Amino acid sequence: MITMGQSPDQNPADERGISAPDHHFYLDIITQDSQRKRIPLPQTELVVGRSPNRCDLIIDDNRVSRVHLRVSRGPDKGITLTDLYSANGTLFDGRRLEPGIPITWLINQTAIIGDCRVTLRYGSMEMKRLPESSDS
Repeated sequence: MITMGQSPDQNPADERGISAPDHHFYLDIITQDSQRKRIPLPQTELVVGRSPNRCDLIIDDNRVSRVHLRVSRGPDKGITLTDLYSANGTLFDGRRLEPGIPITWLINQTAIIGDCRVTLRYGSMEMKRLPESSDS
């Protein structure tokens, strides 16, 4: 299960841009049981892990550390991904991330933490349905 953490003094439309209308970067997350969730990427950073007290995005997976990785966003380095010395590590486009070293995360690149695939996307977060075919 994937949930968003929220501190008591934080609301979804704060300066981090969690629900800003012009928000176009998002994380496309697919779990082991094929559940899909799309999370808007905040303006500054997002901490991912199992701990509801310490993480912004909570992933309920025993292979995910309490505090597993950080996604940072800044004007000088773009979007970066940093493994926070997690026990089982983070795979990034098939390679294991060096703990503590930020790496640039480009659109459509995928990180694997535990049994979840997390892909950076840009555009509309809407899930588009295929048109139903009519057998006339």
